[in-house]
Amino acid sequence: MMAHDYSSSGNSRQTALGGNFTADEAARLNDLRRNFHSHAEYLGRVLDERRLEFARWLFEHGKLDDQCLESPE
Repeated sequence: MMAHDYSSSGNSRQTALGGNFTADEAARLNDLRRNFHSHAEYLGRVLDERRLEFARWLFEHGKLDDQCLESPE
């Protein structure tokens, strides 16, 4: 995003394009942005773990066998 300096209008802080946020709101948005990627990575790992659990369940209940796991030649 492009930053604009509104210091000539009495506001000395830089604001992101389209932003009319207070300093507290901007800080909260930055915290959300920083935490989003680590949270998304965590959710990705949880989804992968659930998929593996499901594959194990399929294998244990005879719905999936070693032949399904072989790569085609």
